[in-house]
Amino acid sequence: MDNGDGGHADWDDIKTFVAAAQTGSFGAAARRLKTTQPTVTRRIEDLELRLGGKLFDRGLRGVTLTRAGEMVYDRALTMQRASLDIERLSLDHETPDAGEVTVAMPEGIGGYVTGLEVADFVRENPGIKLGLDCGFYPENPVDSQVDLSIQLMDASGVPELTASPLATLHYALFASREYLETYGAPTRIEAAVGHRFIYHSAQVSKRGRWGAKTSAFMELAEPAMVVNSSTVMLHAIQRGAGIGAIPTAIVAVAPDLVMLDIPPLASSTIWLCHHRESAKTGRVARVAEWLGSIFDARERPWFRPEFIHPREFGDWAWPAATARG
Repeated sequence: MDNGDGGHADWDDIKTFVAAAQTGSFGAAARRLKTTQPTVTRRIEDLELRLGGKLFDRGLRGVTLTRAGEMVYDRALTMQRASLDIERLSLDHETPDAGEVTVAMPEGIGGYVTGLEVADFVRENPGIKLGLDCGFYPENPVDSQVDLSIQLMDASGVPELTASPLATLHYALFASREYLETYGAPTRIEAAVGHRFIYHSAQVSKRGRWGAKTSAFMELAEPAMVVNSSTVMLHAIQRGAGIGAIPTAIVAVAPDLVMLDIPPLASSTIWLCHHRESAKTGRVARVAEWLGSIFDARERPWFRPEFIHPREFGDWAWPAATARG
């Protein structure tokens, strides 16, 4: 690649390029950067002109990096991370308990765990501007815009990242009482095959991670509905649309659900991941400590590594569920 018009790449253009590469579209990059899509397009075109090469292949479903773009992305990401580290260290020196902290997490965890606890945190930490990025996807990359990420994949193999186990989710079959009274309650996994099943799209795409027996069951039990939202899945099951495999932790906020008398289909560890330098700042460390407390398995048995049946939760309940009575 030559230097095109001989100018130097603008830093804002580099940040725009990284956002587009990570989100896969100029529109999504614009939303992340709180700007407009034409501005993103212009900045990318300016950068391509300065560098003298095409960085993206444009398509109907978004954009993908060209070979030249991949080489630029690797270096641009290093530059952006260094810049953000400098900003974090500077702000932490000035006001260690104040500033922005962004946490990425799957939508279900955001809606049914952190969302129920966040009010107390913001009251106790008025200087921290908390951002919760709840995407409709099973794993959240720890990109340069994210301080902490709750995800289903262990990222400890990535040199610049640190990952620690946060909790265990136990996936069991649940249905509404009305559904089971109407269609019967199977007590063996083989007998459940003929029922209407609701799957999360992540369960369909990642079924190979589950045990052989569960994967075989999923091959036979064709979905009546596939959704990419844990909220939609929960509401559909609560209202009798079918049976679904959801974490037993949901009973703490949806005690009306009934777990079938079938052992859990799978267990999965969720991880708290972050860049090695980011957790050294006071405000990020405080948010990480808060997240650890709300997933504390000593207080909330549904997060323990060993399976605890919902009927043994006893008086344990999520604060919001208790308040609703």
